[in-house]
Amino acid sequence: MTAEVRKRPGRKSKGDRKFFGFRIATERADIVNDIAAAEGYKYVSDWVASVIEDRIENTDLSAINRQEELPIGRIA
Repeated sequence: MTAEVRKRPGRKSKGDRKFFGFRIATERADIVNDIAAAEGYKYVSDWVASVIEDRIENTDLSAINRQEELPIGRIA
């Protein structure tokens, strides 16, 4: 007889994540809640994540300097 493995309650893991927290004006927060619900999102954070993902997909990341220059000139 094999014992059943119980699944953990709650949402399925979405993998490695990093927390971003911020505050916005109450009126704007209410609008965000309404938009997320209207678009079928159960959680506002999922809607915000989708907006951020869309923005990243439509941004030319090659135009953003994301790495500091090595200080070779100062060392040599």
